[in-house]
Amino acid sequence: MNRIIKIFGYQFYVKEFLVIFFTYLMMENIFSWLVFPSSVVLLNFEKILSLVIFAFVLYNFTNLQRNEKIYIGLFCFLILRLVFISLLQYNIVFEQLTMFTILFPVVFTIYIKCVSRSLDLDFLEFLAKFYIGVYLVTMIIYGRGFSFSLNSVEMDDYGPFSGDSRIIHARSIFMMIIPLLWYFSQFLKTTKLKHFLLFAFCLVVILIHQHRSVWASSIFAMLIFLFATMRNKFIAVPKIVNLVIITLTAVLLLGIVVNYVNPKFTNFMSDRFSEILDPTREGGTGEFRQQQREVYLAMATKHPVFGWDFEGFDMQNPLVDWWPEKSGQHFHEGYVEMLFYLGITGFLLKYWFLFYLSVKAFSKKLSRESIVLIAFSVSGLIFSFSYVLPLIFWGHVGLCLYYLEREPAEEAEEVDEATYEDQELEELAPY
Repeated sequence: MNRIIKIFGYQFYVKEFLVIFFTYLMMENIFSWLVFPSSVVLLNFEKILSLVIFAFVLYNFTNLQRNEKIYIGLFCFLILRLVFISLLQYNIVFEQLTMFTILFPVVFTIYIKCVSRSLDLDFLEFLAKFYIGVYLVTMIIYGRGFSFSLNSVEMDDYGPFSGDSRIIHARSIFMMIIPLLWYFSQFLKTTKLKHFLLFAFCLVVILIHQHRSVWASSIFAMLIFLFATMRNKFIAVPKIVNLVIITLTAVLLLGIVVNYVNPKFTNFMSDRFSEILDPTREGGTGEFRQQQREVYLAMATKHPVFGWDFEGFDMQNPLVDWWPEKSGQHFHEGYVEMLFYLGITGFLLKYWFLFYLSVKAFSKKLSRESIVLIAFSVSGLIFSFSYVLPLIFWGHVGLCLYYLEREPAEEAEEVDEATYEDQELEELAPY
């Protein structure tokens, strides 16, 4: 007899929960840190699990859909190429496992999509609650030093933390876009106050942690969400206009009040926002990213198709000297990492999912869940200009692809009604 456990109002079978817990949720760094706070342990866990998941996908290869087989086939081709290079040049099966983990998100996306299909998951609301809950627990335990000052914090193990008074790293705050969009979607659907308050909470969280990469990604995700919502007729254009007017008015009034109470804080936040439009400002963190981009993209043009592969780990870092030898180049930007290590081939294979979802955003046959996840996933194209996307992000992309395969409830009802009406017409029609 299958036992059922209930979490955040969602029911799981025990086996189902264990699969989701260990192979999906534990890939979220801020959550896994709460389970076992050690970067070394968690990094090894992620590497070992990636190999297990890859083996599982290969074992179930015949059960994959045709397009999924193509993705996995291309992944295997690149991995086998690296194996041959490693054997010929280094006399070892695989010189750097990091080269596998860099491209592994392709497999992880397919894996989560297949697992979601096999278990018939419908737990986007669970994910929204999960991220709010994990954020609250993390801030209760580690957030006592939080402030707007951006002062550096010395730590023995930085784990999922930002290394300053913002406490949580941008990669984890970025995930708060999921509950932000979900509860905004629910508010538009139900107009219930609780959904608006949860949306406002997520918005405040994103604002106060001051990660400009997350701010830019959130704005982009919201624009995609509103566009897709209107295109799929879940909300009328006049209602959107009214919401925009009300929101801008509320922001303006709030800005006036804050400026009156604390003018320095207003100037500080304005300055932070201005760096979104001027990311390479001297002295800012974007300046170093720009230097990395210029240096490594120039190097990537020397090996444009397949990249530098293992040679990228042998060369010295051309910008800094504090990283250990053969530890890689430690990229900030996801695009540069892929183009440098694996060239255009690896770049297109990894980011093809996001390009595909960018096109699907124009579809007129999307469910509310698909709209939320498409908007979030496509915002990863913006976030990649600042950071390498975390593995859990690609799991959410897999969930998005799964939701696109499911027939939206609203559409199913419309189809049933249309079919019923057609049957009635046929019965009434003369022979």
